Amino acid sequence: MTPRVCDPELPWGNWLRGEHVDGETVFVDEETGERWPSMRAAFWNGRLRMPDHFGRTPHELLETMHAVLVATIRRKPTIGEQAGDIFQSSKLYLLLFHLWLAQEGLVELTEDGRGAKAVTAEGMAVIHMLLATRPYDVRRQRPSAATIAQLCELGLGPEGREDRLARVEKAAARWDVAFLRRREGGQPSIILSKRGDGVVPIFETVWTLGLGTTERRDRFYEWICHRMDRWPAWGELATRYGSDRLTHHMLEVAAAALIDTSDAMQAIA
Repeated sequence: MTPRVCDPELPWGNWLRGEHVDGETVFVDEETGERWPSMRAAFWNGRLRMPDHFGRTPHELLETMHAVLVATIRRKPTIGEQAGDIFQSSKLYLLLFHLWLAQEGLVELTEDGRGAKAVTAEGMAVIHMLLATRPYDVRRQRPSAATIAQLCELGLGPEGREDRLARVEKAAARWDVAFLRRREGGQPSIILSKRGDGVVPIFETVWTLGLGTTERRDRFYEWICHRMDRWPAWGELATRYGSDRLTHHMLEVAAAALIDTSDAMQAIA
């Protein structure tokens, strides 16, 4: 399947035709006659020319692709931070992934070729498709998170910090996973609220961080809001491995971000 000129506001593969065969839906490319059992298979096997893994589309790799693409539209990814947060601290794995996405025309690379700096029109279409087709064993919850439009602008506008953060909190109050500002035990705090999986899926606080002053809390909350695209993954980390594991992970990500910033400033100097 050759690359197409994509509308960045429509999901990739919107030109495919669905047919019902023996009770199953297959997706047909009318230009080539190719048939695929799913939209993700059409993208993975057809567009990317990649083989299946153990007889199935490797959703884990497509989820990593989704994470990289969304992070790129949210902020300029830094090498150390993204390697530690998404690529198991492997900068080589990160570089290979970014170069692959660039070769496939889904991202544009930075001038030094070390990572993605922008998502192409087809890359945006892929984001829409991957979000819409996430299987339940990957998604695990009903879809209730930031939209693509919100990831592009929410909390990043020109207004003052408090207005930006308040706008994030107002939108996030309806999401299944959200970091929110609170006062816990009389102390300015940030909590991670997550909807449970029980018969009545109520919200639970799965992580809490108290900070000494409101200013410190709001500054760290702004840092967290810039990484809104990572909230579902961080919420899953806290649920599976506990709040201490999430705290340690976030400290490592923050430390990597500081190193990346310092290295960038030294390069400019």
